[in-house]
Amino acid sequence: MTSIEQQKFQKAIEETDAIFALEGFKPTKMRKLISDAIMAGRVTHAQVAHEMSEYATQHKTVTGFVESRPWAI
Repeated sequence: MTSIEQQKFQKAIEETDAIFALEGFKPTKMRKLISDAIMAGRVTHAQVAHEMSEYATQHKTVTGFVESRPWAI
């Protein structure tokens, strides 16, 4: 991810968090870990979506997803 892409991604995260905060929602630990991994370049959006879909299909939940990913260190 280029520095410009990182800036855009960070701004999108901040705007999304602000919108959700208006409704009383707070970012989850899972969302934070995924966003951090994307920003660090350890994983892409597409990879997260694919892996999460496979994980949810197999386990019928996303609980434990981030903890099972090597990129979410």
